[in-house]
Amino acid sequence: MNTSSQTIKFVVVAAVMAGLAGLTSIATRPTPIDEFAKVGEPFFGDFKDPNLATAVRVVAYNEDTASARVFTVENKDGVWRIPSHHNYPADGKDRLARTAQTLIGVKRGAVASRVAADHERFGVVNPLDDGTDTLKGRGQRLTLLKDSDIAVADLIIGKKLPEGENRYYVRHPEEKETYITELEVDISTKFGDWVEADLLKLDRDDLTRLQARSTKIEGRDFSEVVDASLSRTKASDDWALEGLDEETEEVNKEDITAMVNVIDNLKLSGVRRKPELAGKPILRGDLSIALPKSAAQNPQIVNQVIDMVQSSLNSKGFLVYENREANDFRLYAKAGEMVAATKDGVQFHMSFGNEFEGSDDEIEIGGTTAETEDTSSAEEQKPADPPGSKDAEDEEDGGGKDNKKTKSRYLIVRTSFDEDLLGPKLVLPVKPNVPDGIEVDADGNVVKPAEKEAEKPVEPKADEEDASAKKAADAEQPAEAGTDKPADADTRSEDAKANDAGTDKTADNEAKPAEATETEEKVATPNLADIYQRAIEKFRADQKKYDADVKVLEQKIVDGKKKVDELNERFADWFYVITEEDFGKLRLNRDQLVKPKVKEEPKDGDAKSGDAAPAGAVDKTDAPILNPPPGDAKPAVPVDAEKTPATDAAKPAAAKPADATPADPKPAAAEKAPEASTPAAPATESDANKPVPADKKPVKTEDASVPKAVSTAVPAKDGSN
Repeated sequence: MNTSSQTIKFVVVAAVMAGLAGLTSIATRPTPIDEFAKVGEPFFGDFKDPNLATAVRVVAYNEDTASARVFTVENKDGVWRIPSHHNYPADGKDRLARTAQTLIGVKRGAVASRVAADHERFGVVNPLDDGTDTLKGRGQRLTLLKDSDIAVADLIIGKKLPEGENRYYVRHPEEKETYITELEVDISTKFGDWVEADLLKLDRDDLTRLQARSTKIEGRDFSEVVDASLSRTKASDDWALEGLDEETEEVNKEDITAMVNVIDNLKLSGVRRKPELAGKPILRGDLSIALPKSAAQNPQIVNQVIDMVQSSLNSKGFLVYENREANDFRLYAKAGEMVAATKDGVQFHMSFGNEFEGSDDEIEIGGTTAETEDTSSAEEQKPADPPGSKDAEDEEDGGGKDNKKTKSRYLIVRTSFDEDLLGPKLVLPVKPNVPDGIEVDADGNVVKPAEKEAEKPVEPKADEEDASAKKAADAEQPAEAGTDKPADADTRSEDAKANDAGTDKTADNEAKPAEATETEEKVATPNLADIYQRAIEKFRADQKKYDADVKVLEQKIVDGKKKVDELNERFADWFYVITEEDFGKLRLNRDQLVKPKVKEEPKDGDAKSGDAAPAGAVDKTDAPILNPPPGDAKPAVPVDAEKTPATDAAKPAAAKPADATPADPKPAAAEKAPEASTPAAPATESDANKPVPADKKPVKTEDASVPKAVSTAVPAKDGSN
């Protein structure tokens, strides 16, 4: 019994101990953390379509100025605009897509901290939190909204981890936990990053003319002056400067290339709205005033509106004036104008106004400093701070870190159309006149002889019949004995006649004058019918091409004017702001576009003027050396004045007298005297074949029969060369 009861006691105690162990295990088990359970899940699981967002808000904090910069882009009436920047269109579509894509599918990585005390260390403090005392450790906040106020994605992006790529500390604004996650961050609060990077939207290869213009003011009279003009026909050509002295000047290609680069990719620093009336701009792209009919009929309102427009323009360095000669309106720009023209007829007028300095906000959207009309005169009166002083250092640094100033320039852009930029004027083909005696059909083609009606043969007259019969009878009558035949009836061969005359046929032919051979050639008579037929066919081809070119030109004019209207509609509402650096590259005067021409130095081995001729060199000049060096000095090559080509050519060859005795004792083959019609025999064979001494050979002169070069330049029809 004792043993059994004792065993039972051990079993009970073991059971109790096991139960207690189980209870202790359950009691001491750690509570599961929901934050760790979220690792690997997306932050915004319901946000999958970027088109759901109708607004993007970016907040960046600047610790140097202890200020948060809020930048918002909203979709209003189907157009993305920037409310903080006068509702300027946000044309940076790629950036909008990339920004929205940043928060789609972003997942929670490892938990970095679960307490708020670590927010500053990881840089995830809410930049818009006014209740936090700390000004450090504030991150960037990116929010995507729909219906303008409902957040579909919201994330604070903190510091980047030193190891790995694209790994950041992030936090949801309504949570304390900080996670580590991978992000493709492309966030910016800079105005220039959200708008169209290429303001003018032109292709540099289309540029054909660049002009720097300015306006002269004499009393109340305004006149435009072209300070410099560059032009080219096509993109592969070099820019030609009007009025360039090619002997002493050359184009400064480096500065021209820099200017073209700015025109091709002109970036904005800020914008201002032009004056409006009832929410619509007053000043059109063509500088005319747009007013409602009710206001336009009231002279007092018209004058008030004009004064308002002129005041707004004048504050930024512009003025609209009327050009009475052209009967249109022109824009006076204080700092001049650059006109960039393209091959499609569009001219981009970039008019430059006042310069000003300001902070980023003052440059982008305006402010007290930026809107000051002109402080240059006051600044010129202020004495400069001594070098090395704190004020001088702050001025060089733009006023210090907390008040950095940047120089900028006001700009007005407008466009106009110039048909002359489309190329040379088309020339209407001229139809050729039908020559006299040429018959043409209704289409203007020459009527061929086969197409003419057969004509009856013309019967000969009586006198012509008698003459023909007499001539035939004389030809058939035999020659009477002892009757001398006429000279032209000699039927002997030409060689026999030549032997009788004591001459050779070949020599006779050579002695025959050139005029005789020319008269024997038949002169070709031009066929006027063929010439006219070719001319009329060419005219039809030219007319067909002309009609096609006219249609192409008319379409180019329509397209060019349409493009001008579209561009002016985009430019009309705004004063633009560009950097002073870009302005300096655009507004170049003539002195900056040219540089002194560098003369090419002679290469090594080239003979320079004034150098003595090398030994053994032959003087190839035609004229003899009339003034030899004084003393015993002699020219490198002795010159005989009597044997120079010039003197030999000047002296005619003297006729050689005939020998008193014949050179050949044999008698001539033909003893009878030549006929009177036979030309005189040349010099005897012995004289002709007698060799001439080498030092007495005649100098070969230029063939007199070769005509001199004749200019083939044909003057233009308009009289220009």
